Amino acid sequence: MSHRVVEEWMGQPVETLDLLRPSLRAVCVGINPAPKSVAAGHYYQGPLGRQFFERLRCASVIAEEAGWDDDRAFANGIGFTDIVKRPTSNANELQPIEFEHGEALLRQKLERLRPARVVFTFKKVAERLFGKFAGCGRLAQFKLGSAPVFVMPRRLRDATKSPSS
Repeated sequence: MSHRVVEEWMGQPVETLDLLRPSLRAVCVGINPAPKSVAAGHYYQGPLGRQFFERLRCASVIAEEAGWDDDRAFANGIGFTDIVKRPTSNANELQPIEFEHGEALLRQKLERLRPARVVFTFKKVAERLFGKFAGCGRLAQFKLGSAPVFVMPRRLRDATKSPSS
């Protein structure tokens, strides 16, 4: 099943991805979807995305099985969205105004859905919302809505460098 949706983004319809529902155990927040992922209709189909799913498998969050990783994660209570909904090949193509626009929409969306936690797949996204900070992992000083914040480490061994647990 494809997770492509058409959303209004800064006054224009855009084909993008969103995989959310109320009461999820976690929502993973990325920067923006890659065109390859939108074409496939599934999150994280590029090289960095594949690394993200590998980190989830190593942490025993999802199993190594046939099928789409985002479908298995969603069935396990993990949703996906992005701060910017416009697909690009590289996040450097995004404008600062898009992050500002997306931040307000993301905060509204997460307030409405009330996930148990928010997981930033890339530290860059969390820093857009909270400013620069040290470390990764669970960041007790931050919340998004009422949900605690977790920032995925770039590599699993970096998870032990978390400033708080």
